[in-house]
Amino acid sequence: MKKQFYHLLITLFFLIIYRLGSFSKITFGDSAGKVMDIEMNQFSLETYSVTHFLYQNFTVLIYRIFPFIDSIEVGRWVNIISAIIVLNILFLILQRTVKKNWITLLGTVAFGFSFTFWKNTENIEVYTFSLIWISLYCLFSLKFIENKKSKTLLLVGTILGFSFFCHVQGILLLPSYFYLCYLAYRKNVNQLGYFLYFIIPLIFLGLLYIYPLANNLPLKNVLSSSQSSWVSDSFKKGLTNYFKDLLKAIGYIIYNFWFLNFALLFIPIKSFIKDKTLLYLVIFGLPVFCFSTIYAVSDNYVFFLNFNIVYLIILSIGLNNFITKFPKYNPFISVLILLVPLYYYSTKQLVSKTAKGKEFHQQKAYKGGLNYYLLPWMNNNKGIIEVILNNEETNEDIDWMKESAQQLIDLKSKTMTIEEIKKL
Repeated sequence: MKKQFYHLLITLFFLIIYRLGSFSKITFGDSAGKVMDIEMNQFSLETYSVTHFLYQNFTVLIYRIFPFIDSIEVGRWVNIISAIIVLNILFLILQRTVKKNWITLLGTVAFGFSFTFWKNTENIEVYTFSLIWISLYCLFSLKFIENKKSKTLLLVGTILGFSFFCHVQGILLLPSYFYLCYLAYRKNVNQLGYFLYFIIPLIFLGLLYIYPLANNLPLKNVLSSSQSSWVSDSFKKGLTNYFKDLLKAIGYIIYNFWFLNFALLFIPIKSFIKDKTLLYLVIFGLPVFCFSTIYAVSDNYVFFLNFNIVYLIILSIGLNNFITKFPKYNPFISVLILLVPLYYYSTKQLVSKTAKGKEFHQQKAYKGGLNYYLLPWMNNNKGIIEVILNNEETNEDIDWMKESAQQLIDLKSKTMTIEEIKKL
Protein backbone atom coordinates (compact mmCIF):
# COMPACT_ATOMS: atom_id res chain seq x y z
CA MET A 1 0.00 0.00 0.00
CA LYS A 2 2.86 2.38 0.85
CA LYS A 3 4.49 1.73 -2.54
CA GLN A 4 1.26 2.67 -4.37
CA PHE A 5 1.04 5.84 -2.29
CA TYR A 6 4.57 6.87 -3.32
CA HIS A 7 3.82 6.24 -6.99
CA LEU A 8 0.60 8.25 -6.75
CA LEU A 9 2.44 11.08 -4.97
CA ILE A 10 5.18 11.21 -7.62
CA THR A 11 2.61 11.13 -10.43
CA LEU A 12 0.37 13.89 -9.10
CA PHE A 13 3.19 16.10 -7.83
CA PHE A 14 5.12 16.19 -11.09
CA LEU A 15 2.05 16.13 -13.31
CA ILE A 16 1.03 19.47 -11.78
CA ILE A 17 4.53 20.95 -11.87
CA TYR A 18 5.28 19.90 -15.46
CA ARG A 19 1.95 21.10 -16.80
CA LEU A 20 2.24 24.47 -15.06
CA GLY A 21 5.74 24.92 -16.45
CA SER A 22 5.06 23.58 -19.94
CA PHE A 23 5.78 25.75 -22.98
CA SER A 24 3.42 28.52 -24.01
CA LYS A 25 4.77 28.72 -27.58
CA ILE A 26 6.50 26.11 -29.76
CA THR A 27 10.10 26.06 -28.60
CA PHE A 28 13.45 25.93 -30.35
CA GLY A 29 15.10 22.60 -31.20
CA ASP A 30 13.08 19.76 -32.75
CA SER A 31 9.70 20.92 -31.45
CA ALA A 32 8.35 22.51 -34.64
CA GLY A 33 9.40 19.46 -36.65
CA LYS A 34 7.70 17.10 -34.19
CA VAL A 35 4.47 19.13 -34.29
CA MET A 36 4.69 19.07 -38.09
CA ASP A 37 4.99 15.28 -38.08
CA ILE A 38 1.89 14.98 -35.89
CA GLU A 39 -0.01 17.53 -37.97
CA MET A 40 0.71 15.62 -41.19
CA ASN A 41 -1.01 12.64 -39.55
CA GLN A 42 0.91 10.02 -41.51
CA PHE A 43 2.82 7.00 -40.27
CA SER A 44 6.41 6.72 -41.43
CA LEU A 45 8.67 3.73 -42.13
CA GLU A 46 11.85 5.82 -42.07
CA THR A 47 14.38 4.56 -39.53
CA TYR A 48 16.87 7.41 -39.68
CA SER A 49 18.66 8.97 -36.74
CA VAL A 50 16.68 12.20 -37.12
CA THR A 51 13.21 10.70 -37.64
CA HIS A 52 12.85 8.73 -34.37
CA PHE A 53 10.64 5.95 -35.75
CA LEU A 54 8.86 4.88 -32.53
CA TYR A 55 8.24 8.40 -31.23
CA GLN A 56 6.93 9.76 -34.52
CA ASN A 57 4.56 6.87 -35.16
CA PHE A 58 3.36 6.78 -31.55
CA THR A 59 2.43 10.49 -31.56
CA VAL A 60 0.66 10.09 -34.90
CA LEU A 61 -1.22 7.09 -33.48
CA ILE A 62 -2.36 9.14 -30.49
CA TYR A 63 -3.45 11.93 -32.84
CA ARG A 64 -5.50 9.48 -34.89
CA ILE A 65 -7.14 7.99 -31.81
CA PHE A 66 -7.93 11.48 -30.45
CA PRO A 67 -8.33 13.66 -33.59
CA PHE A 68 -10.21 16.28 -31.58
CA ILE A 69 -7.03 17.09 -29.62
CA ASP A 70 -4.74 19.72 -31.16
CA SER A 71 -1.44 18.36 -32.51
CA ILE A 72 0.53 20.66 -30.19
CA GLU A 73 -1.34 19.31 -27.18
CA VAL A 74 -0.66 15.74 -28.30
CA GLY A 75 3.07 16.52 -28.34
CA ARG A 76 2.86 18.30 -24.99
CA TRP A 77 1.08 15.49 -23.16
CA VAL A 78 3.12 12.68 -24.68
CA ASN A 79 6.17 14.44 -23.26
CA ILE A 80 4.68 15.06 -19.82
CA ILE A 81 3.23 11.56 -19.41
CA SER A 82 6.48 10.01 -20.68
CA ALA A 83 8.35 11.94 -17.98
CA ILE A 84 5.95 10.71 -15.29
CA ILE A 85 6.43 7.11 -16.47
CA VAL A 86 10.22 7.53 -16.34
CA LEU A 87 10.06 8.83 -12.76
CA ASN A 88 7.93 5.88 -11.67
CA ILE A 89 10.36 3.44 -13.29
CA LEU A 90 13.25 5.26 -11.61
CA PHE A 91 11.47 4.85 -8.28
CA LEU A 92 11.42 1.06 -8.88
CA ILE A 93 15.10 1.11 -9.81
CA LEU A 94 16.05 3.01 -6.64
CA GLN A 95 13.95 0.67 -4.52
CA ARG A 96 16.06 -2.16 -5.91
CA THR A 97 19.39 -0.39 -5.33
CA VAL A 98 18.98 1.59 -2.08
CA LYS A 99 16.06 -0.36 -0.57
CA LYS A 100 14.83 2.58 1.54
CA ASN A 101 11.60 4.27 0.54
CA TRP A 102 12.54 7.74 1.77
CA ILE A 103 15.91 7.80 -0.03
CA THR A 104 14.17 6.32 -3.07
CA LEU A 105 11.63 9.13 -3.02
CA LEU A 106 14.29 11.81 -2.54
CA GLY A 107 16.33 10.43 -5.44
CA THR A 108 13.28 10.35 -7.69
CA VAL A 109 12.35 13.93 -6.81
CA ALA A 110 15.96 15.03 -7.36
CA PHE A 111 15.91 13.58 -10.88
CA GLY A 112 12.47 15.03 -11.56
CA PHE A 113 13.87 18.45 -10.65
CA SER A 114 17.17 17.97 -12.53
CA PHE A 115 17.55 20.70 -15.14
CA THR A 116 17.99 18.62 -18.29
CA PHE A 117 15.13 16.23 -17.56
CA TRP A 118 12.78 18.97 -16.43
CA LYS A 119 13.66 21.17 -19.42
CA ASN A 120 12.99 18.38 -21.90
CA THR A 121 9.67 17.60 -20.28
CA GLU A 122 8.52 21.17 -20.85
CA ASN A 123 8.71 21.12 -24.66
CA ILE A 124 8.06 18.71 -27.52
CA GLU A 125 11.09 16.48 -27.95
CA VAL A 126 11.87 12.77 -28.27
CA TYR A 127 14.19 12.48 -25.27
CA THR A 128 11.79 11.85 -22.39
CA PHE A 129 9.90 9.28 -24.50
CA SER A 130 13.22 7.64 -25.36
CA LEU A 131 14.15 7.59 -21.68
CA ILE A 132 11.21 5.27 -20.96
CA TRP A 133 13.01 2.54 -22.90
CA ILE A 134 16.38 3.39 -21.39
CA SER A 135 15.05 3.33 -17.81
CA LEU A 136 13.27 0.01 -18.49
CA TYR A 137 16.53 -1.35 -19.87
CA CYS A 138 18.29 -0.26 -16.70
CA LEU A 139 15.58 -1.69 -14.42
CA PHE A 140 15.63 -5.17 -15.96
CA SER A 141 19.42 -5.14 -16.27
CA LEU A 142 19.69 -4.66 -12.51
CA LYS A 143 17.11 -7.39 -12.06
CA PHE A 144 19.25 -9.73 -14.20
CA ILE A 145 22.37 -8.93 -12.17
CA GLU A 146 20.43 -10.21 -9.15
CA ASN A 147 18.64 -13.26 -10.55
CA LYS A 148 20.85 -14.28 -13.53
CA LYS A 149 17.79 -15.71 -15.30
CA SER A 150 18.09 -16.19 -19.05
CA LYS A 151 14.55 -14.90 -19.74
CA THR A 152 15.46 -11.64 -17.98
CA LEU A 153 18.51 -11.19 -20.20
CA LEU A 154 16.35 -11.92 -23.25
CA LEU A 155 13.98 -9.15 -22.16
CA VAL A 156 16.88 -6.76 -21.49
CA GLY A 157 18.32 -7.29 -24.98
CA THR A 158 14.91 -6.84 -26.58
CA ILE A 159 14.21 -3.58 -24.72
CA LEU A 160 17.60 -2.21 -25.71
CA GLY A 161 16.91 -3.17 -29.33
CA PHE A 162 13.57 -1.35 -29.29
CA SER A 163 15.29 1.74 -27.87
CA PHE A 164 17.30 2.02 -31.13
CA PHE A 165 14.03 2.65 -32.97
CA CYS A 166 13.28 5.52 -30.63
CA HIS A 167 16.70 7.17 -30.59
CA VAL A 168 19.84 5.67 -32.07
CA GLN A 169 21.88 7.01 -29.14
CA GLY A 170 20.90 3.74 -27.46
CA ILE A 171 23.78 2.00 -29.26
CA LEU A 172 26.10 3.66 -26.73
CA LEU A 173 24.63 1.24 -24.18
CA LEU A 174 25.89 -1.85 -26.03
CA PRO A 175 29.02 -2.11 -23.82
CA SER A 176 26.81 -2.35 -20.72
CA TYR A 177 24.70 -5.05 -22.39
CA PHE A 178 27.79 -7.02 -23.39
CA TYR A 179 28.88 -6.84 -19.73
CA LEU A 180 25.59 -8.52 -18.79
CA CYS A 181 26.26 -11.18 -21.42
CA TYR A 182 29.68 -11.71 -19.84
CA LEU A 183 28.03 -12.22 -16.44
CA ALA A 184 25.65 -14.72 -18.06
CA TYR A 185 28.56 -16.57 -19.65
CA ARG A 186 30.43 -16.77 -16.34
CA LYS A 187 27.30 -18.07 -14.65
CA ASN A 188 26.83 -20.65 -17.43
CA VAL A 189 23.33 -19.44 -18.17
CA ASN A 190 22.42 -21.51 -21.24
CA GLN A 191 25.76 -21.68 -23.07
CA LEU A 192 24.02 -22.22 -26.43
CA GLY A 193 21.65 -19.31 -25.83
CA TYR A 194 24.54 -17.06 -24.81
CA PHE A 195 25.38 -16.29 -28.44
CA LEU A 196 21.71 -15.53 -29.15
CA TYR A 197 21.54 -13.12 -26.23
CA PHE A 198 24.72 -11.45 -27.44
CA ILE A 199 23.32 -10.66 -30.90
CA ILE A 200 19.73 -9.68 -29.95
CA PRO A 201 20.34 -5.90 -29.94
CA LEU A 202 22.58 -6.26 -33.00
CA ILE A 203 19.66 -7.83 -34.87
CA PHE A 204 17.53 -4.79 -34.00
CA LEU A 205 20.37 -2.52 -35.14
CA GLY A 206 20.45 -4.38 -38.45
CA LEU A 207 16.69 -3.91 -38.86
CA LEU A 208 17.24 -0.14 -38.93
CA TYR A 209 18.98 -0.56 -42.29
CA ILE A 210 16.07 -2.31 -44.04
CA TYR A 211 14.34 0.92 -45.05
CA PRO A 212 17.35 2.68 -46.64
CA LEU A 213 18.41 -0.57 -48.35
CA ALA A 214 14.92 -1.16 -49.74
CA ASN A 215 14.70 2.41 -51.01
CA ASN A 216 18.29 2.72 -52.23
CA LEU A 217 19.02 5.56 -49.81
CA PRO A 218 22.26 6.46 -47.97
CA LEU A 219 22.99 4.03 -45.14
CA LYS A 220 24.78 6.73 -43.13
CA ASN A 221 21.38 8.28 -42.35
CA VAL A 222 20.73 5.50 -39.84
CA LEU A 223 23.49 6.63 -37.47
CA SER A 224 24.10 10.15 -38.75
CA SER A 225 22.57 12.56 -41.27
CA SER A 226 23.14 13.26 -44.95
CA GLN A 227 22.40 16.96 -44.37
CA SER A 228 24.63 17.56 -41.34
CA SER A 229 28.07 16.46 -40.17
CA TRP A 230 27.54 16.52 -36.41
CA VAL A 231 29.09 13.09 -35.79
CA SER A 232 32.16 13.53 -38.00
CA ASP A 233 32.74 17.08 -36.73
CA SER A 234 32.80 15.71 -33.17
CA PHE A 235 36.10 13.98 -33.91
CA LYS A 236 37.79 16.90 -35.70
CA LYS A 237 38.26 19.28 -32.79
CA GLY A 238 41.52 20.51 -31.33
CA LEU A 239 42.72 19.47 -27.87
CA THR A 240 41.73 22.84 -26.40
CA ASN A 241 38.16 22.46 -27.66
CA TYR A 242 37.89 18.98 -26.17
CA PHE A 243 39.05 20.37 -22.84
CA LYS A 244 36.40 23.11 -23.05
CA ASP A 245 33.80 20.45 -23.87
CA LEU A 246 34.79 18.53 -20.75
CA LEU A 247 34.50 21.62 -18.55
CA LYS A 248 31.08 22.33 -20.03
CA ALA A 249 29.99 18.73 -19.38
CA ILE A 250 31.11 18.98 -15.75
CA GLY A 251 29.18 22.24 -15.54
CA TYR A 252 26.06 20.41 -16.74
CA ILE A 253 26.48 17.80 -13.99
CA ILE A 254 26.94 20.46 -11.31
CA TYR A 255 23.91 22.43 -12.49
CA ASN A 256 21.71 19.34 -12.68
CA PHE A 257 22.58 17.87 -9.29
CA TRP A 258 24.41 20.68 -7.42
CA PHE A 259 24.92 19.65 -3.74
CA LEU A 260 24.00 15.99 -4.42
CA ASN A 261 27.30 15.52 -6.23
CA PHE A 262 29.00 15.31 -2.82
CA ALA A 263 27.32 11.89 -2.37
CA LEU A 264 30.00 10.38 -4.64
CA LEU A 265 32.46 10.83 -1.78
CA PHE A 266 30.52 8.28 0.29
CA ILE A 267 30.99 5.43 -2.16
CA PRO A 268 34.36 3.65 -1.77
CA ILE A 269 36.28 3.66 -5.06
CA LYS A 270 36.83 -0.10 -4.85
CA SER A 271 33.04 -0.58 -4.85
CA PHE A 272 32.90 0.62 -8.45
CA ILE A 273 34.97 -2.43 -9.39
CA LYS A 274 33.83 -5.07 -6.91
CA ASP A 275 30.12 -4.27 -6.85
CA LYS A 276 28.52 -5.63 -10.04
CA THR A 277 25.66 -3.11 -9.91
CA LEU A 278 27.96 -0.10 -9.62
CA LEU A 279 30.30 -1.46 -12.29
CA TYR A 280 27.34 -1.95 -14.62
CA LEU A 281 26.19 1.64 -14.01
CA VAL A 282 29.68 2.94 -14.81
CA ILE A 283 29.89 0.90 -18.02
CA PHE A 284 26.39 2.15 -18.87
CA GLY A 285 27.14 5.83 -18.27
CA LEU A 286 30.73 6.32 -19.40
CA PRO A 287 30.27 5.92 -23.21
CA VAL A 288 27.18 8.17 -23.09
CA PHE A 289 29.04 10.85 -21.13
CA CYS A 290 32.11 10.77 -23.38
CA PHE A 291 30.19 10.97 -26.65
CA SER A 292 27.74 13.60 -25.40
CA THR A 293 30.66 15.71 -24.17
CA ILE A 294 32.26 15.99 -27.61
CA TYR A 295 29.09 15.82 -29.75
CA ALA A 296 29.25 18.81 -32.10
CA VAL A 297 25.69 20.14 -31.80
CA SER A 298 24.26 23.22 -30.14
CA ASP A 299 22.47 22.54 -26.83
CA ASN A 300 24.28 19.19 -26.51
CA TYR A 301 23.13 18.98 -22.87
CA VAL A 302 20.06 16.97 -23.99
CA PHE A 303 22.25 14.02 -24.95
CA PHE A 304 23.40 13.61 -21.34
CA LEU A 305 19.95 12.40 -20.21
CA ASN A 306 20.83 8.70 -20.47
CA PHE A 307 23.97 9.38 -18.43
CA ASN A 308 22.10 11.54 -15.93
CA ILE A 309 19.68 8.80 -14.93
CA VAL A 310 22.43 6.29 -14.04
CA TYR A 311 24.47 9.04 -12.41
CA LEU A 312 21.47 9.85 -10.21
CA ILE A 313 21.21 6.17 -9.26
CA ILE A 314 24.88 6.23 -8.22
CA LEU A 315 24.35 9.46 -6.29
CA SER A 316 21.36 7.90 -4.51
CA ILE A 317 23.53 4.99 -3.40
CA GLY A 318 26.05 7.50 -2.04
CA LEU A 319 23.27 9.53 -0.42
CA ASN A 320 21.99 6.39 1.27
CA ASN A 321 25.47 5.72 2.67
CA PHE A 322 25.67 9.32 3.92
CA ILE A 323 22.23 9.29 5.59
CA THR A 324 23.01 5.92 7.19
CA LYS A 325 26.18 7.42 8.66
CA PHE A 326 24.71 10.85 9.51
CA PRO A 327 20.93 10.40 9.96
CA LYS A 328 20.52 13.81 11.61
CA TYR A 329 21.09 15.48 8.21
CA ASN A 330 18.14 13.73 6.60
CA PRO A 331 15.70 16.68 7.06
CA PHE A 332 18.31 19.12 5.77
CA ILE A 333 18.94 17.05 2.62
CA SER A 334 15.20 16.71 2.04
CA VAL A 335 14.64 20.47 2.25
CA LEU A 336 17.54 21.19 -0.13
CA ILE A 337 16.11 18.82 -2.74
CA LEU A 338 12.68 20.45 -2.49
CA LEU A 339 14.33 23.89 -2.88
CA VAL A 340 15.94 23.01 -6.22
CA PRO A 341 13.50 25.24 -8.19
CA LEU A 342 14.56 28.16 -6.00
CA TYR A 343 18.19 27.26 -6.75
CA TYR A 344 17.56 27.63 -10.50
CA TYR A 345 15.70 30.90 -10.07
CA SER A 346 18.37 32.35 -7.74
CA THR A 347 21.14 31.34 -10.13
CA LYS A 348 19.40 33.08 -13.00
CA GLN A 349 18.86 36.22 -10.91
CA LEU A 350 22.50 36.32 -9.80
CA VAL A 351 23.88 35.77 -13.30
CA SER A 352 21.57 38.42 -14.75
CA LYS A 353 23.19 41.04 -12.50
CA THR A 354 26.70 40.39 -13.87
CA ALA A 355 28.12 42.15 -16.94
CA LYS A 356 28.71 38.83 -18.73
CA GLY A 357 25.22 37.69 -17.84
CA LYS A 358 23.62 40.84 -19.22
CA GLU A 359 25.69 40.53 -22.41
CA PHE A 360 24.72 36.86 -22.86
CA HIS A 361 21.06 37.66 -22.17
CA GLN A 362 21.13 40.28 -24.91
CA GLN A 363 22.90 38.00 -27.40
CA LYS A 364 20.38 35.19 -26.89
CA ALA A 365 17.31 37.43 -26.52
CA TYR A 366 15.64 35.76 -29.52
CA LYS A 367 15.52 32.51 -27.47
CA GLY A 368 14.52 34.18 -24.23
CA GLY A 369 18.06 34.86 -23.02
CA LEU A 370 19.02 33.57 -19.58
CA ASN A 371 15.48 32.31 -18.97
CA TYR A 372 15.98 29.76 -21.74
CA TYR A 373 19.40 28.62 -20.57
CA LEU A 374 19.05 28.69 -16.78
CA LEU A 375 15.38 28.00 -16.02
CA PRO A 376 13.88 24.56 -16.75
CA TRP A 377 10.26 25.73 -16.94
CA MET A 378 9.13 27.06 -20.32
CA ASN A 379 5.84 28.86 -19.68
CA ASN A 380 5.72 32.37 -21.19
CA ASN A 381 8.66 31.35 -23.39
CA LYS A 382 9.90 32.89 -26.62
CA GLY A 383 8.70 30.81 -29.61
CA ILE A 384 10.57 30.01 -32.79
CA ILE A 385 7.56 30.81 -34.98
CA GLU A 386 7.30 34.39 -33.71
CA VAL A 387 11.05 34.80 -34.26
CA ILE A 388 10.62 33.80 -37.91
CA LEU A 389 7.51 35.89 -38.53
CA ASN A 390 9.09 38.94 -36.85
CA ASN A 391 12.34 38.45 -38.86
CA GLU A 392 14.39 38.57 -35.67
CA GLU A 393 18.17 38.25 -35.90
CA THR A 394 19.80 35.06 -34.58
CA ASN A 395 23.50 34.66 -33.86
CA GLU A 396 23.79 30.91 -34.38
CA ASP A 397 23.08 28.40 -37.12
CA ILE A 398 19.47 27.31 -36.57
CA ASP A 399 18.48 27.04 -40.23
CA TRP A 400 17.38 23.43 -39.73
CA MET A 401 14.99 24.58 -36.99
CA LYS A 402 13.70 27.44 -39.12
CA GLU A 403 13.07 25.12 -42.05
CA SER A 404 10.71 22.83 -40.14
CA ALA A 405 9.07 25.81 -38.41
CA GLN A 406 8.47 27.49 -41.79
CA GLN A 407 6.82 24.32 -43.08
CA LEU A 408 4.51 24.37 -40.08
CA ILE A 409 3.74 28.07 -40.68
CA ASP A 410 2.86 27.32 -44.33
CA LEU A 411 0.56 24.49 -43.26
CA LYS A 412 -1.16 26.49 -40.52
CA SER A 413 -1.60 29.55 -42.77
CA LYS A 414 -4.29 27.64 -44.67
CA THR A 415 -6.64 27.87 -41.69
CA MET A 416 -5.16 30.57 -39.42
CA THR A 417 -4.19 34.24 -39.62
CA ILE A 418 -0.58 35.36 -39.15
CA GLU A 419 -1.41 36.83 -35.74
CA GLU A 420 -2.93 33.53 -34.67
CA ILE A 421 0.11 31.60 -35.93
CA LYS A 422 2.46 33.89 -33.96
CA LYS A 423 0.81 32.68 -30.77
CA LEU A 424 1.61 29.00 -31.47
